Amino acid sequence: MNKEVQTLFIDDEEGIVDGIQRLFLKEPYGIIATTDIEHARKALAQEKIKVIICDHRMPVMLGVEFLKEVKANHPDVVRILFTGYTDFPMVEEAINQGEIYRFISKPWKTTELLATIRQSIAHYDLVEENKELFAETKRRQDELEISNKKLVDMYKLQREFTSTVSHELRTPLASIKIAIDLVCKRMAG
Repeated sequence: MNKEVQTLFIDDEEGIVDGIQRLFLKEPYGIIATTDIEHARKALAQEKIKVIICDHRMPVMLGVEFLKEVKANHPDVVRILFTGYTDFPMVEEAINQGEIYRFISKPWKTTELLATIRQSIAHYDLVEENKELFAETKRRQDELEISNKKLVDMYKLQREFTSTVSHELRTPLASIKIAIDLVCKRMAG
């Protein structure tokens, strides 16, 4: 069964990457797990990634820096920092600059990790649904504005028509009235 890839996991330790891949075998969504930042960049470009979990201490660049890059290029992807170092200034920087959704410490608890990823996917889906609803609302509002403008134009046209018809009928009716008044008063020649 091919599962839709929704999660990208990056860690510099091959053993952790293998463990994470096995951990996700029973999950309803697919995962790409890698030790290579370039492979992660390609996966982000090719797949509909919803959640990215990145180790902080990577050989090429820090996880926070990579997550900032992800934020700049893929702002909707939910970003999670994964590290064994509990350096609180680093966590604060990650949250403030990379807008990290969550922070997961190593060693992790499997149930918490899976729950966090499920929540992250649900968060992503909710944000996407809100965007779609907003776009649909905007589209309908635009349609209503167009319809309202048409109604206003039709009302103006109707008023002009009524005014014209009223004016055009007033003169012959006035003549008919005068003629009838003359006949009624027996003044007709």
